[in-house]
Amino acid sequence: MAKYNLYAGLSGGFGGYQYHCTEDFNTKEEALDAARELAIEEYQSYEGSHGLSSEGDILEDYLEDNGLLHDELTESDYEEILAEYMEEVESWISYMVTTIEEDPEHDRYYEW
Repeated sequence: MAKYNLYAGLSGGFGGYQYHCTEDFNTKEEALDAARELAIEEYQSYEGSHGLSSEGDILEDYLEDNGLLHDELTESDYEEILAEYMEEVESWISYMVTTIEEDPEHDRYYEW
């Protein structure tokens, strides 16, 4: 187990990733997953404003683009909507991790 510094945030005018916390993880992949989740939570805190689409926004666009009503959506439609939403989220989030040995003061890695 190693200690990792987690950085997460939003790209564009939101300033990129910033230090969030230091936690123990078994692998770097687990630390990256946790940093990604922090970035997604940050996205969700802003979605629907500042130009960030919510899942509902994407749903409404999908209905309009395909001439459908809510009750006409299939499981396949919902999967496509979720995929489009996650693509939107991924285009905005920014995250990384470092070990505490790589970044003991957790202040060197800011994406400004």
